[in-house]
Amino acid sequence: MFVVKPIAEKKEQKKICEMLSVPYKANTLSYYAANLAPDRETITEMIGICQFTVGDIGQILTLSCPTAFIEDEAMIVLCRAVMYFMHRIGIKKAEIFPDAGPAALLSKTGFLLRDNIYEMDLEAFYMAPCKYEME
Repeated sequence: MFVVKPIAEKKEQKKICEMLSVPYKANTLSYYAANLAPDRETITEMIGICQFTVGDIGQILTLSCPTAFIEDEAMIVLCRAVMYFMHRIGIKKAEIFPDAGPAALLSKTGFLLRDNIYEMDLEAFYMAPCKYEME
């Protein structure tokens, strides 16, 4: 079992970034994904981190994990949790720059690559996530 949660403390964010060998971005919000022990509380392994900013357009600056987790569903859930947070606070569009994480992972997020930026219309996505297609 895994968990996806927001990171409330900057010290924790920095520590997770160091564990995952990811540059720490102090001026960002962040979520993490981790595997849990059978007690469903104890973290046994860090899966990944997402660091992002909010504004007129939400920007995911880091969506990163060890190579072993690029195919892991937890990374998609992590990205979706951040997208949903952005959507709930009224952000209509989000983007991910190609250097935010491994191309194999970014291509699975549902964001569409245009002009070397992955883009997502959050309004359209949350109106019909199973049918999402950006024009």
